[in-house]
Amino acid sequence: MPSLAARTLKIMLKAGVKRDIRDPNELVRHLRLVMNAPLMPSNLPRGISLSKGRVGGVPGEWLSSKKPKVTLLYLHGGAFIGGRLQTYHRFCGVLAQALNARVFMLDYRLAPEHPYPAATDDAFAAYSELIGLDHPLIVAGDSAGGNLTLVTLQRARDQQMAMPICAVAISPGADATGTLMSLHANDHSDAMLSRAMIDTAVKIYLGDADPCHPYASPSRGNFNGLPPLMITVSEEECLRDDAYRVAHEARKAKVHVTLLSRRRMPHVWPVFHSLLPEARKDTTKMVEFMRRQLDHAGHLVASTSASRHKTLHPRAQAIAQKKFQEASEESV
Repeated sequence: MPSLAARTLKIMLKAGVKRDIRDPNELVRHLRLVMNAPLMPSNLPRGISLSKGRVGGVPGEWLSSKKPKVTLLYLHGGAFIGGRLQTYHRFCGVLAQALNARVFMLDYRLAPEHPYPAATDDAFAAYSELIGLDHPLIVAGDSAGGNLTLVTLQRARDQQMAMPICAVAISPGADATGTLMSLHANDHSDAMLSRAMIDTAVKIYLGDADPCHPYASPSRGNFNGLPPLMITVSEEECLRDDAYRVAHEARKAKVHVTLLSRRRMPHVWPVFHSLLPEARKDTTKMVEFMRRQLDHAGHLVASTSASRHKTLHPRAQAIAQKKFQEASEESV
């Protein structure tokens, strides 16, 4: 049974956000109006500072603990059309606090003024700078930002760049072809999005670009060599099958995947940290996932520095990696 807060929020989202809009101009006006409104309190946690910044030439905001040990690149949602960073202050601030991290919330360019591939270019530019710094890097995003998270990983891998410690995709919009079953099957049950809104947003974002290209539909891309992934999704949202397809394809490529699926939750529910007890519970699960990956990476670094002249046999390394994945696999 969802909490009273979750049931109330879903009623508010259906009344205020969800529409059957097929006119591109009308959808842009609507989404920017509702996404720029302060839907929920988003105050910063104690001990977290806020500052403006630029990474890879792209503007954004830094949320940071006093002496951060980790960097997290966060890519916001908003159907590639809208979204404001202030909405994420509480959620990303909690991540910064829990991980002793600095979080860069990227203010990437939006369609229709800047259609595909502008957002992917901005995300990749920021990633390219952050991956070269001393702090271990995590990448995360919700909805459209979940798409950008997966695209950034695939693009970095394609250019033979280093991978982050791990990545988190919250209700990712990972398939732009409009062919997955849940887009139609969950059109009524989704509290925030409709099939018409998603189809129209995709057309605004992609224009004449190929929706099957992996940088537009990362679920159709190559997952070989990607870092551990955590994916969250609601069983009643239109993007349900996007998440399941990503998990399936990633596991086929031997990527360690943690899939967190909930019933009767709204789209991107963990972002509503200040409103929903379910969001606070599942944000804790995300933090635990990230900590496990950080601990694993830290253990490997410590082992390497402690025995500079000793290297595990490749078979022993493979066995150790398999045991770690088995130990850290979640069933939720």
